[in-house]
Amino acid sequence: MTDEVEVRFGIGAGVLFVLTDVVVVGPLPGTYGVALLLVATVVLAAALNRPYALLLGLAGWAFATGFAINTLGVLTFARSDLLRLAVFLVAAVVTGRLGGVP
Repeated sequence: MTDEVEVRFGIGAGVLFVLTDVVVVGPLPGTYGVALLLVATVVLAAALNRPYALLLGLAGWAFATGFAINTLGVLTFARSDLLRLAVFLVAAVVTGRLGGVP
């Protein structure tokens, strides 16, 4: 079942969702929470192809911005938020490409 890229994407998104809960409830606010979600996004993107890695990067950014930086899932688009978006997307796509998944 995990041979399908869509299933791996769903698992990755689920892991990010659970880690977001850890960031919000646990002692990882702000930068540390963003770093944890970025590392998780990069690791999980290695099992995906580029389009799904891009989507996972977008989801990672949304969780990081909406919960680690802001509260209640509020997404903002300030300069720092857009820079964070670029970092998440580039890191996920590069890792997805390096993972060698077609």
